[in-house]
Amino acid sequence: MTIYFEIVGPYIAALMMSLGALCVFIWGVLSGAFSGANDASIRFLQREIGDDGSDANAKHDGE
Repeated sequence: MTIYFEIVGPYIAALMMSLGALCVFIWGVLSGAFSGANDASIRFLQREIGDDGSDANAKHDGE
């Protein structure tokens, strides 16, 4: 039984790459790399809300 590398090779390469990506993802989860993923979006939202509030207060205070 001969295994044709031209046929099976791309599937083996894709399998190895997907297993590598899975290992990196599991390592990232276990090491805590995704523990604060949405902190930046929350800080951005708080800054935007704070900017809107301070602009409104500055306009009303100046009148």
